[in-house]
Amino acid sequence: MLHSSPSARTRAALPRRIAGATATAALAAAAAVGVAAPAAAADTSTLLEGVTSARDVAAGNGRVFVAAVDRVVVADATGAVTDTLEGMAGAVGLAIDTDRDRLYVALSDSGELAEVDTATLQVVRKISLEGYRCPTNLALSGSRVWVGYGCGFESTGGVLTLDVATADPTVVGITNNMYQAPRVAVAGNVLATGSPGLSPAMVEVYSVDGAQATRRGTIMNSIVANLRELVVTPDGSQVIGAYGSSATHIGYDTTTLAEVRHYGAGPGRPDAVTISPDGRYLAGGRDGSPELIVHTLASGAPVNQVDSLDGAVVEGSLAFLGTDVFGLVYDRDSERYHLWRAVDVTLPKSAISLTGPESATALDPMTVTGRLTLADGAAPGVQRLDVTRILPDDSRTALSATTAADGTFTITDTPPVSGEIRYEVSWARTPNYQGSDASLTVPVAGRAPTLTLTGAAAGEDGKRLQLSGTLGFDGKVPTDPQQIGVTRTIWNNRVDGVTEQLPTVTTDSAGGFAILDTPAQGGRYVYTVSWDAGSPVYAPASATREVTVSSKDSQISGTVADPAYVGEKFRVTGAISQDVGACQGPATVHVSRSVNGGNEKKLPDLTTDASCAFGFDDSITATGQVTYKLAWDGNSTHRRSSGTVDVTVQKQPSSIEVTSPDRTLVNGQQAVIDGKVTGTRTGSIGASVTLTVNRVGPDGTSVPLPNVTTAADGTFSLRDSLPTVDANTYPQFLYEFSWSGNAGYEGSNTNIAFYVVPPDCTC
Repeated sequence: MLHSSPSARTRAALPRRIAGATATAALAAAAAVGVAAPAAAADTSTLLEGVTSARDVAAGNGRVFVAAVDRVVVADATGAVTDTLEGMAGAVGLAIDTDRDRLYVALSDSGELAEVDTATLQVVRKISLEGYRCPTNLALSGSRVWVGYGCGFESTGGVLTLDVATADPTVVGITNNMYQAPRVAVAGNVLATGSPGLSPAMVEVYSVDGAQATRRGTIMNSIVANLRELVVTPDGSQVIGAYGSSATHIGYDTTTLAEVRHYGAGPGRPDAVTISPDGRYLAGGRDGSPELIVHTLASGAPVNQVDSLDGAVVEGSLAFLGTDVFGLVYDRDSERYHLWRAVDVTLPKSAISLTGPESATALDPMTVTGRLTLADGAAPGVQRLDVTRILPDDSRTALSATTAADGTFTITDTPPVSGEIRYEVSWARTPNYQGSDASLTVPVAGRAPTLTLTGAAAGEDGKRLQLSGTLGFDGKVPTDPQQIGVTRTIWNNRVDGVTEQLPTVTTDSAGGFAILDTPAQGGRYVYTVSWDAGSPVYAPASATREVTVSSKDSQISGTVADPAYVGEKFRVTGAISQDVGACQGPATVHVSRSVNGGNEKKLPDLTTDASCAFGFDDSITATGQVTYKLAWDGNSTHRRSSGTVDVTVQKQPSSIEVTSPDRTLVNGQQAVIDGKVTGTRTGSIGASVTLTVNRVGPDGTSVPLPNVTTAADGTFSLRDSLPTVDANTYPQFLYEFSWSGNAGYEGSNTNIAFYVVPPDCTC
């Protein structure tokens, strides 16, 4: 077999899995919980270290051979490299004789045929093919080797044959003047040969008898081009080709030369084809998905296919070994070759589907059901399945199941712990079917402990409450003391659902525990106990107890809307409240006031409204901290209460406004400024407000000017003669006004700028 350079289509990784050829091989996973697709047979991919080019594969007697141009690589039946035959310059084509333990290697560089003992891996001899340059492709029938020879893209190629059973084989030329080294295939008394790369492709068919070849005719299809590989069926009745321009592998009758069968179809181009030694199967490789399809040779029916091979199958590099197919894969990204093994591809697939419960509970029996199906539709019969239960800690327990005749089965198990528990089910490979496996994960809940909390439903603030509870596991007390967490949540007129952590309690020998608490206020109390530790079997648990706590406490509170200003009324509001229930007015509230920590001054008593709310206005003539003390004497149902309200009284804000009729002046012209000092919230402040004035010149120098004083309405004016300056630079003079404030008002400041301009300026 001859194999040209790898196709252009490659992928980064290597084979992933072999997918079933028929729909019946798919898992019925839709109804399953956490079902993984059944694992395919364990395909392998072995990097051929140091190999820079690889052309052909031959397999037999438990070994695989790879023609790697400068060597022959030897692998075992698993695809693992075991040996390398050196001294094989130009090794490009292989043929194997399993009956005689012989491997024949075409050495294109030296023009020789090497004979290797496949048992000892020793080169027995090298047979010269002098006069026939570049032997490349080999085919073997009985003891006769057929060689396609030819160098590069020349028309000097042809076919020769020799009988390797003789001590000194005679080389007999069959054809010549062919384009490149032709592909050759032989079986029975039929020889087929064709040159690669031609359009349309032509295949010559011969009847052979020993070294004699009689031409039957030419197979030529005007729409088929680029022959890549040829095989002849064991009975010689059909020649099958891989053509780069076709979507399928095409079979032709070797007598009528008519097209009789297509094998497979897809978007890619066929690039390899081989027949199993027993003549039952045909494997077709292609540069496109599916990359490999295995058919029954007689009917063309698909048996298995590879859908996700990453990398390109090297032309003509397929070979059967038992139920496996070996081939070469070229990864263009890394420019490296791999020996790929597709496992058990002559065996129809099997599949296992699993269905489990949505959930289960630890220590309670549960059932997983499933079905074993065969891709060819046959009934599996009674089959033993291996089952493994995997717990969350990865500990494993071997179980088993047996199918009914139709493949259905049931697994009954009692999960010993909670968590995600996985069940792995597998059926071993048989001589007639691939094995399969599936897994299913069932969420197993922990068992619910019995956690109780009892006690009084009512209490009173300031008095101790006692609650008690128990923790049990399916009617049994804990074997060891257990820690119980306790929280308390309170709702009343003062707090809204505030939760506090209380001290942890510990169970006694009977699983019991007690909680002691003294409520400091009235309201609705909810005590919650929690067993958070959990266990592999039991889930965490909690329980609550609600207690209504009465109280005679009352509270009085108030507030002032900020800000409060000197000499201006501000309002103080407040209310009397109770922990539980609504206050009933009217009620009398006593009020006193102190300013800046001074003596208290009693203010008039206040009478609340029906809901116990109150309010009053007040005014302070000086700044500072004002404290109001509020008190209620209580009544027959609630105790007295008192409280304070603090407010900071601050000065009124002020502002200075300045204007000028003309802010661009010439030398000698006065700056005229009019202004007013006002309270931001109150308007005119009045007379005798003294303002400090500074004039800042163009060079940044500040000159103090005489203070100005406001009139009765708060207004003021300023007239100032500017120093003479160079007007061509448009210098600026800035007037700054500031006031330090007084007892009732905060100080403020502002400024206004003037510009000196040339007399003729139009600004």
